[in-house]
Amino acid sequence: MGRKLKGTSRIPGSPLWWVRRAALIALVSLAACQPPPTNRVLPTRTPSPPSMVSGGPTVTLGQPSVTPIPTFTPSVTPTATATNAPSSTPTATASPTATDTPTESPTPAPTLTPNAVSTPTVGLTALQMPTLELVPYAPQPYLATFRLVTYYGSPMGWGLGILGQSGRDDMTRDLKQLALRHQVLSPDRFIVPTYHMVTTVADAFPGSDGDYNHHVAMGVLEDWIDAAEAANVAAILDIQLAHGDLEVEFERIKPLLYRPHVHLALDPEFFMDEDWQIPGQYLGKITTDQINYVQAQMEVIALEIGLNRVLIIHQFEDRMIPDKDGITDYPHVELVIDADGVGGKWNKLYDYNQYRNEPGYEYGGIKIFFREDAPPLLTVEEVMALDPVPAVIVYQ
Repeated sequence: MGRKLKGTSRIPGSPLWWVRRAALIALVSLAACQPPPTNRVLPTRTPSPPSMVSGGPTVTLGQPSVTPIPTFTPSVTPTATATNAPSSTPTATASPTATDTPTESPTPAPTLTPNAVSTPTVGLTALQMPTLELVPYAPQPYLATFRLVTYYGSPMGWGLGILGQSGRDDMTRDLKQLALRHQVLSPDRFIVPTYHMVTTVADAFPGSDGDYNHHVAMGVLEDWIDAAEAANVAAILDIQLAHGDLEVEFERIKPLLYRPHVHLALDPEFFMDEDWQIPGQYLGKITTDQINYVQAQMEVIALEIGLNRVLIIHQFEDRMIPDKDGITDYPHVELVIDADGVGGKWNKLYDYNQYRNEPGYEYGGIKIFFREDAPPLLTVEEVMALDPVPAVIVYQ
């Protein structure tokens, strides 16, 4: 029977055919009255943009560490909190009476503040450079009157030390601030801020002459020394010989040593004594013959200008000056043994005390590395409490 009905509905003109046709027409008409399919989909997508917008801010708000910085770490803004946390802001000048703050904290920043000198109770209270009345062939002492606080480096750039890491004017201002902090603790001598310039620089390349060094141009040195004199600053010229000829290197800068506040330093670390040694890879040494040669030359200069000359020898290992017994005492050359080398403060103090008890010692010096030394660094107060007080204090 079902098969009959199915067959009957397909016969045109039969009653079931007309019923089926009417049903199909009705369905087609109903479908034509409905909106297009795309219009049915769009409303279902409209909620998605709000969900995306609300999702964006939640990412930012989910990082609370961005906004609480000022409240959790107020020391980040020293200008607003310098008086509340002076120990964490050593460069703040807003608290000049805080003389008990540890401004010598082991940071590499050279801009040490002068707040420790605002209320001095003893000694000189300002940097002074008294006028020297020189009488040729009647030399007067130098280190009995002056103490040198130096910035070490190269006028050609930042690679060798703090000198040259910033503009000369800014660097000189910072150096004078540091010198002023020493002046408060130096009632017996004038503190002289000093440019400590490496003039013959050892390097790892033999060059065309095979001497493994290069020079700072004489014009540059003269410009810096002229600027030093104008600013009441002294100068030290430092020779890293490598495989060079000491006599040649000395003669190159000898004319500059006739200026009253220009002195000389020799760095045995870079005095190579074997042809195959490369500076920086092997530790050098200086002979007493070399020291005495330079002293003899400087003795003549001292007599001619009427003022003792200062000669500084860096040392941090015994083998750098192997025969101190052979050092000759030249009456108008003031010899300084500088306790050099990177390390902790106790190493430096040990070396300083050792060298003062060895032959050839006349004056002590000490070097402090802002970045390379192990913290805590020697403070100004600790340096000035040494016995004897260093005549030359080098900051690198």
